[in-house]
Amino acid sequence: MVVRKMSRYEELKEKTYKLGELSPGSIQERWLTCGNPDCKCAKGEKHGPYYYFAYPDRESGKTKQVSISEDVVSNLKSRIRNYEKFREKLWELVEIEVEMRKG
Repeated sequence: MVVRKMSRYEELKEKTYKLGELSPGSIQERWLTCGNPDCKCAKGEKHGPYYYFAYPDRESGKTKQVSISEDVVSNLKSRIRNYEKFREKLWELVEIEVEMRKG
């Protein structure tokens, strides 16, 4: 049992290091109104989409966001997926390590 856990532990470590670039956060798509009463958006046809990257601020713990261009959305989505995979594998590593230390 310990050998199997150790093998899974090493496998997870290797996969974690191969994930590539990581970005914690999410992408938000927004459609906005400009406030001009003569604009098409005043009639319901909003401007957009505009993209924002929301991420946790290390110091405050609050969520911050920045506007991003459409051409970086695809790459950023990939980095966010990598980060989510990383977190899953990291927690599995922690669980295996705790089990190995127990017995």
